[in-house]
Amino acid sequence: ALGVASLAPVAAYPLMKRVTAAPQAFLGLTFNFGALMGWAAASPAAALATPAAAVYASCICWTLVYDTVYAHQDRRDDARLGLGSTALLGGGRWSHRRVKAGL
Repeated sequence: ALGVASLAPVAAYPLMKRVTAAPQAFLGLTFNFGALMGWAAASPAAALATPAAAVYASCICWTLVYDTVYAHQDRRDDARLGLGSTALLGGGRWSHRRVKAGL
């Protein structure tokens, strides 16, 4: 059931740049769903236990950071096309120091 639940976000992700200003957050939710599935496979009785939620949340944060760094390459194109991105969401406040702090 958990694997089937992952199909909806996987199908929706390609559209997220058009509907949200933070598609990287949705990528984190989608891409790291495997952490929950792995936990459920290893301990079926406690599929969504606190440790699993902590691993899932930390993986989401990591994905948000690395994909924001990657999104900086597309800032001009995303702005021109009216697409959402956390790189654009930060406005002109991004600096190399802040981006590197996330890594």
